[in-house]
Amino acid sequence: MSEGASTVLTILALDADDARVSRARAALAGSEDVRFAVEAAGDLDRGLRRLDAGGVDVVLFALNLPDGKGPETIAALRDRPPHVPVVAVVRTDDDRGADAALAAGAVDFVTDADLDGEVLRRTVRYALERHRLQAELRRRTVVDELTGLFNAQGFEQLATRHLRLADRTGEPVVLLFVRLEDLPEVSETHGTTEGSRLLADTAAVLQTAVREVDIAARLGADTFCVLLTGDAVGAEALVLSRLVEAVATHNARSERPYRLSLSVGAATYEPNGPSDLAELIREADGRMRERAAGSGST
Repeated sequence: MSEGASTVLTILALDADDARVSRARAALAGSEDVRFAVEAAGDLDRGLRRLDAGGVDVVLFALNLPDGKGPETIAALRDRPPHVPVVAVVRTDDDRGADAALAAGAVDFVTDADLDGEVLRRTVRYALERHRLQAELRRRTVVDELTGLFNAQGFEQLATRHLRLADRTGEPVVLLFVRLEDLPEVSETHGTTEGSRLLADTAAVLQTAVREVDIAARLGADTFCVLLTGDAVGAEALVLSRLVEAVATHNARSERPYRLSLSVGAATYEPNGPSDLAELIREADGRMRERAAGSGST
């Protein structure tokens, strides 16, 4: 979507019927506050390539696309990044097709008869707004609002997928368990606002230290986790070194009336002797406590 004198929405019509695409293009023309740019892809391969290029706001998917598989294709489009809302185009008398499309993940549907008027414009705009709302709700369920990191639920979902991937590839992954020291003392002495700032500072330091392929999360009130993926064993020393440096840099530059201090423990997931995520976290937590007892805080 682009912003200018009016908003421009890019609609990808996955439809082999040129006449139907022309009807949709005509129906979507002429709005004052929103302009619709309708692009056509007559087969699924071209449509997927266009989606991969980015910039598509809504997909109009014809259930009778020759090389498509109806609702199965909608389900695949729904789960395929970038996640774009899908509006199904069904025959006027195809109630079952409409129900199947919605069950497969289409945000809404229009019939052949709806391609000539306001119904199509309203449906497209509603589909986009509903998709945005759903995406925000999904984001809130997996993201910690204070730090912007994944929360425990989001981390569990992503980390479990990576462990299953490790089982297939045979590549180990490493989990870092991180505890923020002195959070209760800071909150009690300087107030809860400063405690929140300390948590946000911790998240920023973690994001500075980890790589793009790693997954950082806030698990509890003062605990964090990082799952190292992609040459994880080789990256462990690098990330830990960067974390020590990031903490030192933060403390040197910070004007806060307290210092940031972290305790860290690591555990490796070996596919040939697999454990579950909870066991991996417990192991890393135990090693963190051992290091902390030996003054291993950063």
